[in-house]
Amino acid sequence: MSRGGTLRRVVLSCDVAGCPVQSEPPPIEAWRSDADALSWARDHAAGWTSDPVRRTDYCPDHARFSEAPAAGHAPPRPTASVRDSFGNPLDRDEYSERLRGRLGDADGFGVQARTLTAAQAAVAARLLEELAGVYRGESLGALAHELSALIDNRLRDVH
Repeated sequence: MSRGGTLRRVVLSCDVAGCPVQSEPPPIEAWRSDADALSWARDHAAGWTSDPVRRTDYCPDHARFSEAPAAGHAPPRPTASVRDSFGNPLDRDEYSERLRGRLGDADGFGVQARTLTAAQAAVAARLLEELAGVYRGESLGALAHELSALIDNRLRDVH
């Protein structure tokens, strides 16, 4: 119960985008304040990790996202929407490498190339530049910037 006598529910949720895993304190812990109940849940949730600075919690399957990186090693950064066959988010750097690989293979498919209108290509280039700004300093951002420049150059060649 909270101050006003209304029922409340304190839930510990995994902060990886799209992860449905949740944990909550048992009803016997309902007397605690919300902050205390969350703290209790974090302390007693087996395999869960949390990052108090970012105020995030991770279920056992995604606990690696809260681990401190080894010296000279970047921590894994999950993609917002791309998942593997198990539903886990891909690491952005690994995803970027996969995309680069697909770019190199694009000419080898033997499929007739589809073209965009100049307006569609210009919009795609602007979206890629926005993506490059969001992921500035990351391989995914560099790839987006390179693709945007490639589209812009091809648009200039056509006009």
